[in-house]
Amino acid sequence: MTNNLFPTLKRRDLFATATAAAVSATAMSMRSAEAKEVVRTMTIRGHDGIYPRLMSLALESKGDYYAGHYVWRAAQLEKAAEERATALLKEKGIDPTSSMSWGEAVALLESDPLIAMTCRARSSQQKLKYQMLQNAYYERADEFLSEMERADKMGPGTLELNPKMHIPEYTAHEIHSMPGGYVGDAFAGHMYHSGTDWGAYVDVNSQDGAHMAMAAAAQVPADGKVRRILDIGTSIGQLATSIKRRFPEAEVWGVDIGGPMVRYAHMKAADMGVAVNFAQRLAEDTKFPDNHFDMVVSNLLFHEVNEQGAKDIIKEVRRVLRPGGVFSPTDTNTAPATVKAKYTLWYNYRWNHEDWYADWHSVDFAGEMRKSGLKPNNLKNTGDRYSPQIFGVKA
Repeated sequence: MTNNLFPTLKRRDLFATATAAAVSATAMSMRSAEAKEVVRTMTIRGHDGIYPRLMSLALESKGDYYAGHYVWRAAQLEKAAEERATALLKEKGIDPTSSMSWGEAVALLESDPLIAMTCRARSSQQKLKYQMLQNAYYERADEFLSEMERADKMGPGTLELNPKMHIPEYTAHEIHSMPGGYVGDAFAGHMYHSGTDWGAYVDVNSQDGAHMAMAAAAQVPADGKVRRILDIGTSIGQLATSIKRRFPEAEVWGVDIGGPMVRYAHMKAADMGVAVNFAQRLAEDTKFPDNHFDMVVSNLLFHEVNEQGAKDIIKEVRRVLRPGGVFSPTDTNTAPATVKAKYTLWYNYRWNHEDWYADWHSVDFAGEMRKSGLKPNNLKNTGDRYSPQIFGVKA
């Protein structure tokens, strides 16, 4: 997707540069003294734990406001909307936990202003924060594009970009209302990182705490051998770097269709000094050999792909896992507990650019695992909404 601000920057396009096209898949395995200096200039405002701070106090303060709005909406407004929905349904003699379709839930609840406002508050927060972030990075685009160009050549870890690869249509949507989605804006990784810290991960993941918990929960092969690990749909690499920190001796790869996402992931991992290899590739066509990985992990990938994509990815996971290898995916719950929850899912699908929510809720994930040759096993829910509840072992 094209942003009308970008041509005014008078810079060569991100994916048309000779630099991007020439990025090697065998970058340095160790950072040089020069690399350390350059990576640590990701920000002029120092670091907050493992990550650099945003470029200005003003932007940081506005981010705090959006994070606070998200928490208020999730904790207070959603509670009020749920109570309103319960009251409305009981007036009609309907059990608030009744089994029904999304369409039936919408017909029952869409006319209530409080419920509608609650959903609108979420989608508007998404749009406003991402527009603010995009404007901030475009105002200093030369600086941040140059920073990424320098980091492309650094280690530890490697980066592979494929600017001429085919981008499937289903991957080119503006997921979460993020401008350009994951593939269409040079600063997709930058926006995603701050945007999720002010949204879904607020107060739980400023230092990758949620991803470290996912990495700790990932299942290990019964023989205990962990030499190679793949993170599919790696996004900005938070799970990949977390899994590498759990298994420092393993070779870890993160793949994602979003070139800007893996580019940011590599820069971030290099800044952390974590040796992960990132590549712009499809999760359903990873290009790795058969039986190559001991473990495959993913986080929040499958609700962002269509039904056929999910089926193809599961087949690819089975192909690249070695016998006895384990697949540990995490994603959103597909069993909404109330009629109001079904309405909210529909609203996000329709108005908040969760374009494949309906597909995700129709896929028989365990069944597709069995079809592909993976043996699914249930895990006890730990209470975390993103905790794995099922994993698959290759026979």
